[in-house]
Formats: sequence, structure tokens, C-alpha cells
Amino acid sequence: MFWNAMLRKGWRWKDEDISPKDMNDIIKIHNANNEQAWQEVLKWEALHADECLHPRLKSFGGKASEYSPRARIRWLMGYELPFDRHDWIVDRCGKDVRYVIDYYDGGSVDDKYKFALLDVRPAMDSFDNVWDRMKVCWWRWFYSDE
Repeated sequence: MFWNAMLRKGWRWKDEDISPKDMNDIIKIHNANNEQAWQEVLKWEALHADECLHPRLKSFGGKASEYSPRARIRWLMGYELPFDRHDWIVDRCGKDVRYVIDYYDGGSVDDKYKFALLDVRPAMDSFDNVWDRMKVCWWRWFYSDE
């Protein structure tokens, strides 16, 4: 499944370009990124713990060539574009909620196979999602320790 996704994105390797260890490392990086993204989604979903304790990933899709509005605005301000984007659909106990995940290059790969910087947030396609983003923005602005 991962290999086919890479081919769809236009990645092509010759046999001498990639070793089994390289492929194993690539899969570990991919899995670490997915786990990190899911943990970020769960932080957003915690805003709705009173209505759904166990959200589930329903589906996902890569959209590497479709930049999110936020990524485009950041690019216009001089930041780099993400190298990948995924849209995840989360089942919040019967309600589908779309999340946008932009993947940015975070430098060298560490020993936990994490190198991507993730920008995970609910898509602005419903009032509830917009409201969640406004609440979190407010909290970060007024209550963040950073």
C-alpha cells in the first residue's frame, strides 16, 4: 500500500537506488509521521470528548499537489511549501470531521524516525470546525506558556 502511494506521487527508484534497509527506514518514517498526526488529531478531538470518547480514522487521502489555503498564505509570506498534504476523515461517533495535515521538512531524521513538522487542524468546512480553530487560537494567544 505504501509503495503504491509513492508511485502515485511520482516517486520512481531504480533497483540500485534503494536498499531493503532504506525502504524499511522509509516505512518507519511514514509510520512515525502517521502516529504523530493521529496524536495531533486527538488533541483537537479532545474538545469534543463529552460527545465522543473514541473517535476513529475513517479514511485518508494524499493531496501532495494541492496546497491548503494556509500553506499558500505561508508561502506568500516567505515560508516553504509543504512536501505533502493529507486529508483525513475522522468518525466522531457518527459525525464525519475532515482534518488537513500539511507536512513540512524538519531536517534530519532522528532516532525515532521523526523529521517532518506537521500542521494538523480541522478543515474550515463546517461551523464547528471553524469554532474549534477560533477557540484554540484564543487559548494559544492568551494562555500559552511559550
